[in-house]
Amino acid sequence: MASPPGTMSTPPMGDRSVERKGVGWARAAALTSLLGLLIAWLGPIAIIYVTGVEFHYGGFHLGSGKATVASIEDILIVLAIGAVLSLVSLILYFVSFNTLRKAAPGFGGPVALMVVGLLGLLLVLVGVALVLSDFLNAVACSASGASSSCLNVSQFAGAVLAVLGGLFLALLGWIGLVIGVYRIGKRFDSTITKVGGILTIIPIVGLIAPILVFVGTHQILRQLRSPPSSNP
Repeated sequence: MASPPGTMSTPPMGDRSVERKGVGWARAAALTSLLGLLIAWLGPIAIIYVTGVEFHYGGFHLGSGKATVASIEDILIVLAIGAVLSLVSLILYFVSFNTLRKAAPGFGGPVALMVVGLLGLLLVLVGVALVLSDFLNAVACSASGASSSCLNVSQFAGAVLAVLGGLFLALLGWIGLVIGVYRIGKRFDSTITKVGGILTIIPIVGLIAPILVFVGTHQILRQLRSPPSSNP
């Protein structure tokens, strides 16, 4: 039955269900991203404060004790946990965009860019692992007093190139993330979500962006879960 002239047609319930799932994944991604950033940013400071490790940067001083292997390992573990949560949030954003792509146009591009970005991050991880391996082997070799070269220059250069190439691909994925979040806000007329998407690309406000996206997507979900209004 056709809708009366001048009225906005209500989207099918199937579409609303898909949209709820897609926006729900985006909300989960924003929350996971926030947790990852909090752990990566505040975790090392908490460890430095608790263990008393001395840290200096310019005129900034924190702690009064000496750095130990255990404290450094603890900081690296915290940073790794934050990085893993950030990676999980990117995967959740990809799932969100891919789900919304089934119900709304405009999300195909962000999905493709996110795939490229995730592959780039994988390349970065492999490159960093190779760089660290070469570095540790070189240190151990130097400590042993070996007279020959302790660093395979060609292998080390290849690992560095892998990191740089991965960072470029990851940047493309980051752009896809910004576009995808912005389009969620645009489709559901959520200014908070659009602002959060734009701020995602600015590292200095990294903690603010996921908060805005979480609040915006939560409001969108409330609207999608409410019964569709029917015009007389």
